[in-house]
Amino acid sequence: MITSSRRSLQRSTSTTTLTPRLKPQQPARDEKPHRRRRAWKRIFWWSVVIIALVLAAATWIRYFNPYVTDATERGYIVSMERRGIVFKTWEGQMIVQSALTDSTRLYSRDFIFSVDNPELAKMLVDVKGTGRQVNVTYKRYWGSLPWRGATCCIITAVEPVATTKAAEASTPADNMNNGDADAESPVNKI
Repeated sequence: MITSSRRSLQRSTSTTTLTPRLKPQQPARDEKPHRRRRAWKRIFWWSVVIIALVLAAATWIRYFNPYVTDATERGYIVSMERRGIVFKTWEGQMIVQSALTDSTRLYSRDFIFSVDNPELAKMLVDVKGTGRQVNVTYKRYWGSLPWRGATCCIITAVEPVATTKAAEASTPADNMNNGDADAESPVNKI
């Protein structure tokens, strides 16, 4: 029995004392593909980061950074409506005073705008159709966002133009007669 236990002891020690087989070292040229794969991964991830940053900057410039700020227009409010299916926004139209006073060119445009502030929209609704002029201050963006409005011009401030007594008494017919109070105009005949 002693011999068998020695044999088993020898077997157990012989299996545990075996040295692991060492793999022969690979040549240096086999390490290059591993480095190349790592380099392509690095290039890919840097490309993804750069593309994401460029897209974020382009989105910010187009939709959130106005390229015109504190611009003003003076004119008459023609319409104000609340439009939209999902996002209800105030949209308006104004006849610009400078387009009306220009006698060399035909009437060319209306000023179409959006209002994102409900208080400003209420002021514009009150002025609409009264024939009173207003000065509007606005920002112009490169693109429009659905919750901000359908146009690129967003109204930021509204100021009614103070009218003088002479301007209230003046009618378009008086302006055509060059201030001659005795001349009859077609408007006064009616």
